[in-house]
Order: sequence, then C-alpha cells, then structure tokens
Amino acid sequence: MKRLAFAVISAGLLSACASDGTARQRALEEAMRSAERAAMAALPETALQAQTLRPGECGLFLWSQTDTSKFIFFSKAISETAMLTQGELPVTLTQVSAGGDLFGEFNTRTSYRSEAGSEVDLVLSPGEILEGGQRVKDGLITVTNEAGWLTKLPVLGVRACQPK
Repeated sequence: MKRLAFAVISAGLLSACASDGTARQRALEEAMRSAERAAMAALPETALQAQTLRPGECGLFLWSQTDTSKFIFFSKAISETAMLTQGELPVTLTQVSAGGDLFGEFNTRTSYRSEAGSEVDLVLSPGEILEGGQRVKDGLITVTNEAGWLTKLPVLGVRACQPK
C-alpha cells in the first residue's frame, strides 16, 4: 500500500514538474519570437525616397551592402538629423554625438537617437575622393532598440556636395 501511495504521489509530482517545464518552455519560445520580431523590425524592407541637395549643400547617402538597391540612410551636413529606413517606415534620427576623424563635412563616428528611443551608431571608413565628394568604402549602422537588442546593418555610400 505504501508503495502504491508513493508511486501515485511521485507520478503526480513528476507530471506537475513536466507541465511547469512545458509552460516555461512556451514562455521562453514566445520571448524569443518577440525578440526576433523586434530585431526584424529594424531591418530595412523599403528604401528612402530620393533626396535633393540645394547648391552649396552636402549630404551623406548610404545603401545597404546586402541589397545595394536599398537607399537606407541620409543626412545633410550641419543638420544634426538623419533619416534611416527601419522596416517599412523612414525614421527621423537626432544626432547625440560625433567623433572619430573628419570626413569632409561629416565624422567617421556618429551616434543618433530615434523618437522611439532606439540608439543608432554609425561608423564609416572613407574611400577614394570623387569630384564633389568622397566614397564611403564601408560602414556599419548598429541599431539598439528599447529592449537592448542589436541589429547591425553593413553599408556603403558616398558623401557629396552640390556645387554653388
């Protein structure tokens, strides 16, 4: 009789542990799916619209290295703002710091913040000089969302000035 009672109690405890483990596993899987959705939302699905510079203005134009048809980042010199496409929407960024080397009218390291609170860090490697500008040999945009997840976007592009 004691053995039967022990077996019934053990089976009950074991099933309770298993169902608790299953609930924990489901919660973990849902948290991972949620984090993946947040990270995927930072990836550009569309491109920014064409940008126009007036005479004497300079701009930084960056395209995705993984899909060079996607124009994903733009900033006018001295504006302290930028546009970045995230998901399907362009996001306005406000510059919070700039450093590194001088790259024409821009810096090789710049940090921005979005209205939603994401942090965006831009690191550029200057390339060859062009007439009216300079190539961006390569660069990296790192987006840190509000939950702390990082999305890294390799970029290439050009800084260019419209003649006066």
